[in-house]
This record gives sequence, C-alpha cells and structure tokens, in this order.
Amino acid sequence: MAKQKLARISITVPETTLSALDQKIVDQHYESRSQAILDMINRHLIDDLAKNDEVMVGTLTLLYDVSLKPLRTQLVDLQQQYLAQVISSLHIQLDDNKVLQVMLMQGVSSDLKAISQQFIALKGVIKGHLELMDAVMPPIAQNT
Repeated sequence: MAKQKLARISITVPETTLSALDQKIVDQHYESRSQAILDMINRHLIDDLAKNDEVMVGTLTLLYDVSLKPLRTQLVDLQQQYLAQVISSLHIQLDDNKVLQVMLMQGVSSDLKAISQQFIALKGVIKGHLELMDAVMPPIAQNT
C-alpha cells in the first residue's frame, strides 16, 4: 500500500487547552500531539458519518450471563434475523457464567445502532458497546 501523504498545519490554542492536551497524551499513551489531535479529528469525522446515516463497519461487544438459558436462543435468533448486518461473531467463555462476545457488523449506522440496542437490551446482557468505524468491508462472495 502506498504511503499516505502528510500535510503540516499550525494551530493556536489557549495555554490551558494545550496543558489539557499534553495531559491527555500522557494519560492515553499517545506518541505525540499530532497523533492525539489526529485521533480526535477522526473520532469527530466518524461521528459525523454516523449522524449522516452512512454505511459503516462496527463491532458490538457484549458481556453476558450464559446461565440464563433463554438468552442463548435469543442471541442466535437475533443474529439470524440480522444476517445481512452481522458478518461474524466470536465468543469466549470467561468463567462458569460469563461470556464475552464480539460481533463484526456492517450497515447503515442507524440500523447498526438499533440492532445493537436489541442485543444489549436482552435480559442477561451485563454490558454492551457498539464501536463504529469509517470503513466498509469489501463484498463477500456468495455461493451461487
């Protein structure tokens, strides 16, 4: 892949803002101010894409209690209902009762948010989080 061209910019900010940025760099282990600012800009642009209901890729991470028997069936049923959006799923047993599941999803951002909320709202789901990215997967070849 060709190396992306970089452009240099200069900005002027209040000293208190710069101090807060420098603290964020330390706290979040950024390598430089440029890296931290680029990450913030990218997050803002991703939020704009989501607000504009663009097609995006995302991960839905769920932590749930597997001892609730109906939950397994509900999770599978929802995945089958949204087969076009739920591309892949991985789950790992953390202990006797807890499972961590990560689903790779693609679709219009509002659909992904609504679908994710259906998973998160299931009884037995302890935590859930959808992370959207400004990317789209290539089409998956279908058996014909």
